[in-house]
Amino acid sequence: MVAAYLAAYDRKKKWWQTNRKQQDVLYWAGWLIPVGAFFSVANFFHPYYTIMLAPPLAVLAALAITSGLKKATSKRDDKRACWLRYLLFMGLGTTACLQSYYVWAYYPWLSLVILILTAVALVMMTLIPAKERLFLTLGVGFLCLAPGFWALTSTISGESAAVPTTGLGTGTVNTQLIKYLKQHNGKSTTYLFATTDSNTAAPYIIKTGQAVMTIGGYNGTDNAISLKKFKQLVKDGKVKYFYISSHTNNNAIVKWVKKYGTKVSASAYGGTSSQTKGVGAMGSTNATLYRLSASK
Repeated sequence: MVAAYLAAYDRKKKWWQTNRKQQDVLYWAGWLIPVGAFFSVANFFHPYYTIMLAPPLAVLAALAITSGLKKATSKRDDKRACWLRYLLFMGLGTTACLQSYYVWAYYPWLSLVILILTAVALVMMTLIPAKERLFLTLGVGFLCLAPGFWALTSTISGESAAVPTTGLGTGTVNTQLIKYLKQHNGKSTTYLFATTDSNTAAPYIIKTGQAVMTIGGYNGTDNAISLKKFKQLVKDGKVKYFYISSHTNNNAIVKWVKKYGTKVSASAYGGTSSQTKGVGAMGSTNATLYRLSASK
């Protein structure tokens, strides 16, 4: 933002007089700053709302890279051109460090690749001024690979979520859990498992095509079935497993499951798997699977 504004600065005008390019920067900054500030202090919002930050970030980055580089390379001995070059270097370097920090939790080797490739591009920009634009293009390209793939993860994984998210941690089902339940559920079982809310059940219904019972409706707060009727379903063998997540309401059915159900070891169904973070992610370390007994 600063680089784009300085690159458009006209020395013939007073400092408060702006030209069209500077007005463009101020327009997009007027979008980015208040929206970014809101998301920084808001107590709650859905992650996909942050897509509102994408247009100003993209435009300001493009303005800085194109206009800043043009000004920095046209008059290399000019003091302002030197400052613009430093700002571009700082922007690319900082972005590479931030990307590496976020990616490290998933692929440490990729974090190192991002840092090394970006560092090489920056060094080559300094050592070979005649090829400065080429190496800047390569540097920007390296920095677009990780977020570009990140943004496609929802499409690639075929995610169908009430609160869509992106990122390498996106995962809606625990395949190990599905395998475990199919192996241990009998032929008379009607439901793959029972749980409290639709957000947890939906991904497994979509993935397997089997029924999953939600005793609490959409958010887990409804009384969709009584404890008496639920116990009868268990007795008849139609429900053999119950999943309790960290946000489950402690209603009568859940209390009964905790008291009389047999806790299944997390290692048996991939309960510590990192592939199932997020909404409806059965198998996270905060979740518990119970085997229900018809005799209770």
